[in-house]
Amino acid sequence: MLSLRIFKWLLFGGFLSCAACMHLDVPPARLEFVSIDHLSSSYYDLRFTSDRNLIDLYKVHGRQGQIGTSIQCSLDGDLDFSVEHQIALEAAGTVSEMRLIEGDRRYEMFASIRVENHVINDGHNEVRPVELVQLLKPQEYIPCKVVITAFAFVAYYSKVMYLPTSRFIAAVENPRVAPSRLTLKPSDQPRTWVPFAPLCILRWRYERSPMYDQIDSLGLCSDVSYAGMLASFAPYKTKLRLVSEVDETPAPLAAYTIIRGDGRLEPGVTDQEGRTHEVGASEHEVLRVILDKKLQPVERWTPWIEYVP
Repeated sequence: MLSLRIFKWLLFGGFLSCAACMHLDVPPARLEFVSIDHLSSSYYDLRFTSDRNLIDLYKVHGRQGQIGTSIQCSLDGDLDFSVEHQIALEAAGTVSEMRLIEGDRRYEMFASIRVENHVINDGHNEVRPVELVQLLKPQEYIPCKVVITAFAFVAYYSKVMYLPTSRFIAAVENPRVAPSRLTLKPSDQPRTWVPFAPLCILRWRYERSPMYDQIDSLGLCSDVSYAGMLASFAPYKTKLRLVSEVDETPAPLAAYTIIRGDGRLEPGVTDQEGRTHEVGASEHEVLRVILDKKLQPVERWTPWIEYVP
């Protein structure tokens, strides 16, 4: 991923110093999605086909100076794939391998892509699997483009490839995102006065490496601390106010999902003044709010949120 950033900065610097960069007179390559598999942490193996040799594109057409071949997938609906633009939520990486498909004039390309959220500037751009799934669910397809950079040339862009979101989610969830509720066999259920009571994950443990959501403990959903109507009894309680990014006016009737520090999801719709439901916590807790329309996670810290009566 570091090499990909270097490629982009090298090319952007070239734009500033090259007043008359040349164009490679080659039509945009046609791409077709093949598969995506989880590799490790935030990295995924992506395979796709192309009707052109993208790794040696400039050499094949008698040109020199190709810097690198990368693929970018926009996870937030941003369709500006230009090298001078930064997509806030993306999955991107270098196209490193290729093979010619026998009996076909197409090439199978291999890339290791990394999911990054450039909105959260905390030194770590990783996106937790449980958050990534929530961000992807509203979308049917994920747009991707191959970008090739070369000295003295403007960037070459392929046609848009549409990655099925269901395939991406399957790679994320299998088996790394624990469900919020579990169904156990009668023999495995804990003894309780309430038969067939739903079970919830009471406490999660998030591991940065290998970036899994680990289950610490299970219990009755009624035992979840300060959940639902019990939030008003919590030592720390507040309602979040969601506002427009443009003029900071309240966002009424906006669908949202609050991701608690233990991984629990609390969906809802804001009131006429842009306020969420009341959130309660027994101690300092990091919350993440996902707006279903903007699909951008926003980090909040409960002890310092201005209380809205």
